[in-house]
Amino acid sequence: MREIKKDKYFRDRESTFVVLSIGCAKCGKRILLYQKDGRGGLKRLYLNRILAPEILASLQDTVGDVKEMKMLKCECGADIGLPMLHREGRLAFRLVYGNFSKNRYKEE
Repeated sequence: MREIKKDKYFRDRESTFVVLSIGCAKCGKRILLYQKDGRGGLKRLYLNRILAPEILASLQDTVGDVKEMKMLKCECGADIGLPMLHREGRLAFRLVYGNFSKNRYKEE
């Protein structure tokens, strides 16, 4: 798992965070771990906040444009997120409402 990010986005959002386990609502399989900064609902997953697995966490280093991104899918075929470029210039996945589940991550 990658380290918790403490950058300008973290500080802009009241320096609070929670690590979430994002899973598939259809089959229940865990897809990734995500650092959610600040309050509010979860609408998108920024690439630089994905902590695990490494194949998804490394997207922030390898993908330079939204056109290079693919949809975020579960192994069962459910669409979890659509590639997008946020107005801040950050690459993200826009979550498909109802296709994902989230829980606070607890070290196992």
